[in-house]
Amino acid sequence: MVSPDGRFVGDAKYFTLVQEEYLPPAKFSNIAEHIWKFHHEWHEWGKPHEFAPSRSGGILPPMESRSRPGRPRWLPPLLLLAVTLPLYLAFRSISLDDFDAYSFALALEHFNLDLQQPQPPGFPVYVFLGRILLPLAGGPRAALTLLSGLSGAAIALVVYGLGRAADPRRSLTGVGGALLVALSPMGWLAAEKALSDAPGLALTLLALWLLWRGRGDLGRLGLGSLVAGLGLGLRPQNGLPVLLLLVGLTIRHLARRRSLLPLAWGALPFLLGALAWLVPTLQAVGGLPAYLAHLAAHSAHVRQADSLLATGLPLPAALRARALAFADTLLLHTVGVDLSGGWGWAEGIRGLALALVVVPGLVRAGWRRWETGLLAVWLALAAGQVFLLETLDRPRLMLPLLPPLALLVARGWARMRRPRFLAPAALVGAAFALLTQGVPLAAQLASVPAPPAQAAAYIAAHYPPGETVVAAAGSFRAAQVELPAYRLLYLYTFDPAAARVATEAIPYIAVLDRDQFPEEAMAVLSDDGRYVPLEDRTFGRDPRVHTQHDRVRLQVLTPADRLPPQALALPPGGCVDVGGPEDGRYLDRGWYRPEEIGGVGGRWAGSGLTATVRLYLEPGRVYRIRLRALAYPAGQQVAVRINRWEVARLSLAQEWAEYTVSLPASHVSPGEVTLVELVHARQATPFAETGGASSDRRPLTAAYDWICVAVDSQP
Repeated sequence: MVSPDGRFVGDAKYFTLVQEEYLPPAKFSNIAEHIWKFHHEWHEWGKPHEFAPSRSGGILPPMESRSRPGRPRWLPPLLLLAVTLPLYLAFRSISLDDFDAYSFALALEHFNLDLQQPQPPGFPVYVFLGRILLPLAGGPRAALTLLSGLSGAAIALVVYGLGRAADPRRSLTGVGGALLVALSPMGWLAAEKALSDAPGLALTLLALWLLWRGRGDLGRLGLGSLVAGLGLGLRPQNGLPVLLLLVGLTIRHLARRRSLLPLAWGALPFLLGALAWLVPTLQAVGGLPAYLAHLAAHSAHVRQADSLLATGLPLPAALRARALAFADTLLLHTVGVDLSGGWGWAEGIRGLALALVVVPGLVRAGWRRWETGLLAVWLALAAGQVFLLETLDRPRLMLPLLPPLALLVARGWARMRRPRFLAPAALVGAAFALLTQGVPLAAQLASVPAPPAQAAAYIAAHYPPGETVVAAAGSFRAAQVELPAYRLLYLYTFDPAAARVATEAIPYIAVLDRDQFPEEAMAVLSDDGRYVPLEDRTFGRDPRVHTQHDRVRLQVLTPADRLPPQALALPPGGCVDVGGPEDGRYLDRGWYRPEEIGGVGGRWAGSGLTATVRLYLEPGRVYRIRLRALAYPAGQQVAVRINRWEVARLSLAQEWAEYTVSLPASHVSPGEVTLVELVHARQATPFAETGGASSDRRPLTAAYDWICVAVDSQP
């Protein structure tokens, strides 16, 4: 005799009350009156009859309904769909938010791994689904964001199904888990972007749900196996829990049936699903050796750039740094708590609310139940993979952690019986709090283009394609798609000779992602100083909307003879706002983008030891230069040079302070630009200085707020 949820198997006299989960033997006292029915169906149909315990303690007859009156099982998933699908479709991203998103958009038109369209392993199932929606949506961005929105709603439904499967007597587990996943900023924003994260998780969860339903049914096991094979072609990074569950259930069926039939049901559909995407992919890339070469190159990149081994720190320090980065990213992009910044009242309240929801839920999750253990193993596998192998500054890569974590928390609250309103109130309140966190971020995603798209639009509006060469690093895909008429240079395939030919006699060189260009590349682009900055702008968006490319610095170079010295006359008031949006044209080499530093808007210097400022000063006057600075490495020394002449040497403190330098009249040449060089003694990276506690790997020398020049005296 087998119950629908698989818990009651065998002779009823062996069941006892365990943690209020199972009914005692007395509840089965009336089983004898149904023996004839079980015996009849066993011989007629060749299978045991399903039964369920009734609310009164007896056994429900086969014809009696097992559902509670007035609570149809389809109502919770229907309500979840009514909440999530309109929400996701209303806030789809207005732009392509990531380098990978542009690669996927290009792959819809032309799939080519040699051109990284998309990056290996190719995500062929994702590209296939995007192509299906392309005619309906009208464009690559619309098609891919529509796919993500539909997938986000599917995630909520399947999380509900997994909750019901793990805890069939408590629908609150599924409903609460689905709401926590669907309304968390991490889950919500993933369902709005043109990326494979939400579709990949949806197919992974569907495979897990089908496999779990197939633990007593070979047909469902085969269907889950088929979906698992397809899932490897959508987002293979999510496949480890699915493969382990498939192998475990197949072994379980083999042990119980003592035949090879379960092996066929477990393996053959999986191979069929995998071959469905692998065969056309191999045809597209030129065969298995070429595909394996792509996979090997991509794996080497992940190992060298993203994994635990890429930190370059001793193992204890690397583990500590990764743990801090992991926790910071997870908390910041779920509840808005930033471990690396100072906590105000808002952060403190959010942190306390998080603890009051998560801790009781995990404590009461029923850790002696094997379903809870499986959820914990699933969570540990997902977290371990991200911690060891993935880059930790991309919250979308942590998306697979949300379903098992949310189900554990919801399961614990669902087991709290007194007072009855407490558990629903806690889970609904937590979901509403997450919703309030996500609304402003989703609204910005749906209305403000990604910074690379903003910068590309600015270039298109101000610089003609026939007169402009665009050089880019992380924004290269955006330039490739948004600026198809422009000549492009890519930093990571940078050829100095080809770059010199491309920029010869060109009026404008637009350098996107200026902070990522090393001094050697800038020397080539500027033709060793013949090209000078015309303007310097930074485009941005809240980094919680999308962490990658949240700031893009654009510096436009032009030949020095096209820019009269008077164009660099001091602003009104005589002060160059180093961190301001309008004064970037005065800054030449050695500067990073504007940012907030110690509560002050400024810029770090440090891409080289020397940071240069270009000014036009009237000759024949003695000037006084005042600057406000903050050293990064302790004991920083800076030499101030005016047109190559050293006029002062300063010792900078590690706090904001003002310094004054006198500029002799003899160092200012008439009719020429005056070069102010700040030559620092040393530079250091925050990552190395903090032992990995900071993820900032930029070499820094000092930060500057403003530089003011005033006439001290006249001859």
